[in-house]
Amino acid sequence: MTDDETTPDGPRRGRGTRAGLTAARIVEAARDLEAETITVKAVADRLGVDRAAVHHHVSDVGALRQAVAFEAFTGNFGTLALPPDADWRQACRLLALSMHGAVLAAKGLGVYVRLTAANVALLEPVDRTLRIMTEAGFDDETAARSLAALTTMAGALARERLIAQQPSGHPQVPELRLALDEAESAHLPALRRFARADLVDFDDTQLQMSIDLLLEGMAARLTNTR
Repeated sequence: MTDDETTPDGPRRGRGTRAGLTAARIVEAARDLEAETITVKAVADRLGVDRAAVHHHVSDVGALRQAVAFEAFTGNFGTLALPPDADWRQACRLLALSMHGAVLAAKGLGVYVRLTAANVALLEPVDRTLRIMTEAGFDDETAARSLAALTTMAGALARERLIAQQPSGHPQVPELRLALDEAESAHLPALRRFARADLVDFDDTQLQMSIDLLLEGMAARLTNTR
């Protein structure tokens, strides 16, 4: 039976290139799904093709999620261009913001990003930021650990924001309030006040303040080493 033949149940869905599929179409279809629901079957169903058609381009669900994550990574972090005259503060801030955006776009699939000799050039902004930092006076260890702290924080806030964007919202806030309501009223007065004030969120304000705090600490460390 050829790809264009029919079965007793009706037209057979195409496979491979005859289904008109490309890797880009598959990634686009997968990108519209929630991260935990991205499977070969889910993408095939969304495109109206047989799973074999998707397997023609991706070997398994891991390869599929890797393709989605890498496309998001390159579309955000990979397009970062630092200004020629950027100082260490500006470079670090832009790098953190770009990492945050990349993790958001990848819907938490950043763990699937694989860097190879063919694409490691995407990290040029990281290399330049480290050079800017060492030229400003940071020693190698402080520069490396500070940048790791910044990007880790930015990625973590992005993952928390993804949780908060779910229909049910972030579970920890209502759980905290419920626990406090059920506890003795005299316990944890400051925490009760702050929980009711709703001062902490995983929004841009929290992201910018977190970056500010880290940059201030880095500046203090730099001053103390001079």
